[in-house]
Amino acid sequence: RKALTVRSALRQIKVEGQPLRVKQACELIRNTQHDRVPSVALARRRTDADGHMSLVLDLDAEQIEGSTYAWAVMTCRKLENIRDETRKLRHMQRMQFLPPLNNVKHGQMPKLDVYERAVVNSELAELDARWAADAGSQALQEKLIREMLALARGIDRRVRVNLEAFGSRLYGLSTSASDFDLAMSIRVPQRNAEVGFMRFVRHFVVRLQRTRGFQRVVWLQHARVPIVKFVYRTSHGEHECDVSFNHGLGMAKSRMIHTYMRSDPRVRQVLMVLKEWAITRAISNQNAMNSFGVMLMGLTYLAQERVVPPLQLLTTNAMNTRGWKNLAALQQSREQISALYLSEQSEPIRCVQSGEQLPDWRVEGKNAYFLAKSVGWQSPNKQTVPELLFGLFRFYGCEFEPENHAVSLRLGSARIARANLHELKVQMPEMVLGRPQMWRENLRLLAVEDPFEPQVNCARSAQGEWVEGLLWEMRRAAAVLRSGANEGRVLSALFVPPTPSIYCDASVWASVYGRLFPTLQQSVNEHVFDPERDMTPETIIPIEELEAAQIKNTN
Repeated sequence: RKALTVRSALRQIKVEGQPLRVKQACELIRNTQHDRVPSVALARRRTDADGHMSLVLDLDAEQIEGSTYAWAVMTCRKLENIRDETRKLRHMQRMQFLPPLNNVKHGQMPKLDVYERAVVNSELAELDARWAADAGSQALQEKLIREMLALARGIDRRVRVNLEAFGSRLYGLSTSASDFDLAMSIRVPQRNAEVGFMRFVRHFVVRLQRTRGFQRVVWLQHARVPIVKFVYRTSHGEHECDVSFNHGLGMAKSRMIHTYMRSDPRVRQVLMVLKEWAITRAISNQNAMNSFGVMLMGLTYLAQERVVPPLQLLTTNAMNTRGWKNLAALQQSREQISALYLSEQSEPIRCVQSGEQLPDWRVEGKNAYFLAKSVGWQSPNKQTVPELLFGLFRFYGCEFEPENHAVSLRLGSARIARANLHELKVQMPEMVLGRPQMWRENLRLLAVEDPFEPQVNCARSAQGEWVEGLLWEMRRAAAVLRSGANEGRVLSALFVPPTPSIYCDASVWASVYGRLFPTLQQSVNEHVFDPERDMTPETIIPIEELEAAQIKNTN
């Protein structure tokens, strides 16, 4: 066994029934790989030409427990491999496909009857109770903050220290069991401030390590923002905690999301459903796109549909027809967008409604301005939460063009031409897809702009296959909502886990490659997949029937 190579080891690992957990698979690889091969991790699932599911190497996957990349298929790294897979597929006697679900593009969300509205209200109430930390969790957070502030302020009285919650704990989309994400701001005397800052953090870490109740303290010194991870042990159990230092932009983003959520009660409900869906369907993870990126996609759609105003472009929340017209012109103009994003402004940035100059709030060198007032906003959009969710899933699953457009909350649209965001560090897809031997590693099909750091793509780690799978999941969600109440559920049917009993039967996940397959076929000069030839009614997995049975069994 010790003489086996990594590739040989991978051939032995088959996913039958429940897939191996990531850590189990990594341990198995280490036990069977050759001594000359460095330690590796894996998490990606693949389907070979014989219809077997196996795990595929993926660096850093061990840190993301449960990440399975349920949509990866045909892990081809070279042109020859794509052709080989094509020949195998053509000679397969039995192939099964996930349904494309393209019919949701032209459908509408049906009006809910009295019974279905009652079901939705009950489901939203249950979700709201789960995604709101209880009084005990809030009290524990306050106790933790007091203890940490006492430790920090005892180091050097000249240093001003503040500590508060940020992220989901700040804007109220966390459960009682969620990690405690805290942000500590440290202001040291001006002389040798950077040296003094690092010395202060070092002393603080030592104090944590020596204080009862703080366990497994780890300082990530080389992270983008210094972070200390630890476990806070109390009589009620252990609690995972992260504290970041001088993370002003993180706090600004959290406060802006909180302001969006306060502007309209539907915003929190839509984001709450979206977060639950992304978790239960194994979509959001650090190896592709985290929950912050998913939240940005949701908020951008709500801004696009005028449920919320574009807070970064306003000095007033009283938008009228003129304001929306000016915003639409800005979204379509390369020149106006370029002027907006210039670091040195020749002309001041002005409110799209009033024309007043927008304030310039500098945080870590970036303009972090947003309209912090949410009182008084009246949305012209009167859709219900289910209608907004259906529209969101249908838009991203059917209408959104990731190869051409970018998601920009700052500009309030997911239809911004990627070429117009010149600061966004992401290659245009055609630059990568022209080299078929490199597309899988380098293609970044999805561009989600960070609202305060315009050069950052929040989907920078998401490979093309994952994005295609995300769009398929959006179509599935729209189809589920359109089907109405099922076994006493409307929204909850979105959260059916992607069980292997359904997905391992998919010999080829061809239906998710709505955008990649045509380009691949052109690159290899032969047909990788022909829907009319390869997809027939008997080869399509009846996913709606199987998931309905799964819901019934759960009940």
